[in-house]
Amino acid sequence: MLKMDKATLGVVILFALSLLMALGPLFYALYHPALRSSFYVEEHVFSYETTITYYNRGNETWELSDADVAFPLFFNGEGQRVELVWSSRPVAVEAVDVDGNSWAILYVSDRKLEPGEYLSLSVRYEIAVVDRSPPAISVELSGTLEDIPDDLRQEFCGQAACWQTYDEELRSLAQNLSRGKENVLEILSSFISWIHDNVEYETYELPRYPNETYSGRKGDCDDQANLLITLCRIVGIPAYLRIGCIYIYYEHPIVFSGSMWSGHVIYTARNVAWHGWAQVYVPPWGWLPVDLTASAGVGKDPLNAVRNAIWWAWITVLCEEVKFSDYIAEARRAREMLVEKGIYVYEREDMEFLEERQVEKPEAVEEARTSLLFYLMLTVAVVGASTASVAIIVGRGREEAPTPRQPRTPHTTHNTA
Repeated sequence: MLKMDKATLGVVILFALSLLMALGPLFYALYHPALRSSFYVEEHVFSYETTITYYNRGNETWELSDADVAFPLFFNGEGQRVELVWSSRPVAVEAVDVDGNSWAILYVSDRKLEPGEYLSLSVRYEIAVVDRSPPAISVELSGTLEDIPDDLRQEFCGQAACWQTYDEELRSLAQNLSRGKENVLEILSSFISWIHDNVEYETYELPRYPNETYSGRKGDCDDQANLLITLCRIVGIPAYLRIGCIYIYYEHPIVFSGSMWSGHVIYTARNVAWHGWAQVYVPPWGWLPVDLTASAGVGKDPLNAVRNAIWWAWITVLCEEVKFSDYIAEARRAREMLVEKGIYVYEREDMEFLEERQVEKPEAVEEARTSLLFYLMLTVAVVGASTASVAIIVGRGREEAPTPRQPRTPHTTHNTA
């Protein structure tokens, strides 16, 4: 009977140890501070409010279009969440433009502005952004032109929007800079270097076409981005334009104010500025931001336009993309209309930092769930195997254990005095 108790005790201990070994990684994943901290990320929360007021100082009735009463809904994803939390008028409908951008069209019962009348519209958003991480890019790891999918070539190469891929001077420039090269990042690097060395940063009240930026050797953020996009498309590298706002605050509020379009647009912006950059497809990493005017160290290494693009920082919020529409022509038509009809537009923007908070990192949580599922399955397997072992060992013990009626075999080495 004593032998039976020892065997059973040993089996129980084996079972307990097996269970602890299987559950150990599970408890580690659930409760270890270092691992739990990797589930969360710092999220930066802002309030962004904008008001636009239209004054009719002309002599005729002016009727506002859908575009005049529409406000962007921004993008959700890629490290940012944006919610329209308030509007001075109800949202009549949400619409999607040709470029895939979503807009909230506010309800205005009477869109006709008589001479001397005005209309004000306001919206407020809550914006949450996390830091984004650039991939470790290098020319050695880059794919070639042949690695670019055909469907992306068809959609994002060639003539579209404001990109003049048919322009002979731009075609000659792109072909000369890319001659003899197949590596996509090497070609992109040559384009960035040329623009950095030859185009001076200067702002204009209207965006410029790529051939104007090239011939004048001057342009601001989206002007230079559009020149780069055109060069990329000419040689078969997919590219398009992104536009977003940047939170700006240097120990005290920063206010930009001024006027443009012959005084017909008057603006005031507090802690916010708008920015444009190129989005370029580079295998094997996919779509990458290329920022020619807000990236440190581009003169030292042209690929710093990717590595140090301001898009990676939490202060940048993507608002809209330009893929097919000619926004340059639209801006020029808008200016002409305002001046001709005597319409004045007053814009006010205000961005305020609210708080930092910890939120779950979706990809980390998903990885943790996958790991926990694996360890749970392992635990079930170990428990099952241990249970089977217990049953077998105990069963054998019952079969082999001597009964009181059977004589025990004496130890042959035992001697009596």
